[in-house]
Amino acid sequence: MRHLRNIIIISALALAHGGFEHVQGTVVKVENNVMTVKTTSGNQTVKLNAKTAITRNAKAAPAADLKAGTRVVVEIEEGDKDRVAHTVKLGAAGAK
Repeated sequence: MRHLRNIIIISALALAHGGFEHVQGTVVKVENNVMTVKTTSGNQTVKLNAKTAITRNAKAAPAADLKAGTRVVVEIEEGDKDRVAHTVKLGAAGAK
């Protein structure tokens, strides 16, 4: 039982650490400041606003770089029911 409890705690920490929930996957679309991300558990939507920091290789990137097929890691503050992205880290665009 103790082993199972430890697995649950570790899993929770992996998904939400540092005060943020992480959404990792590939951009499906961005429309009206809402980004849809394809993850291993299905599509998730996150909102974007003027405070959302978008970066590639630790440098600021334009919102125009949020294109379908681009790998992203999104940080959302824990408990944010509106699911507004705090940061979006861009990776390489996927093959089409």
